[in-house]
Amino acid sequence: MMNLESPPEKTVIKSKISGHVLSTSGAMLRGVRVTCNGTETKTLADGFFVLGGLHPGTYEVTVSLQRFKSASKTVSVQEGKDESLSFRLAEATENAKICGHVYDAESKKSIEHDGRVILILPVSNKYKAIKNGYYEFDNLSAGTYKLYTSISGYEDCDATVTVADGETKNFDLFCKTKRTEEPPWG
Repeated sequence: MMNLESPPEKTVIKSKISGHVLSTSGAMLRGVRVTCNGTETKTLADGFFVLGGLHPGTYEVTVSLQRFKSASKTVSVQEGKDESLSFRLAEATENAKICGHVYDAESKKSIEHDGRVILILPVSNKYKAIKNGYYEFDNLSAGTYKLYTSISGYEDCDATVTVADGETKNFDLFCKTKRTEEPPWG
């Protein structure tokens, strides 16, 4: 009588690729998109990432973050051996612009006194003083940005603005006056 059982399958010990993503100035980059052969993850606050469960082979790892130039590296992974990569991303200065006026939402008049518009970025935000009711952020890369206002006497307002490469996006902001209500007891 013959034994027709298949030979036991060889267990492959999987590996991982991990590393850090920093800016060229050494700042840790959080939220960087890390992709590798259809797998995706994001970096933690310290710029650290892990891509696990990889079979032996050659992989291309690409990192990308808004306002930075993307980068790729190729790495060969051997069975049961982990690989480490580090990336330093250069800022991408482009030619897109977001600008506009800041208005009182009720009167529709320009807000011309102390205030700022804040552009939220991955590493350090940009702040622009409102001058004659106007703000402007230039040298931006294409992408989607969050804007916030900080103006004395007004509620903070926020907006999401998408700009294409080379585009000048005029985007006006309308802020509501802060209301101070007296309690009924005086």
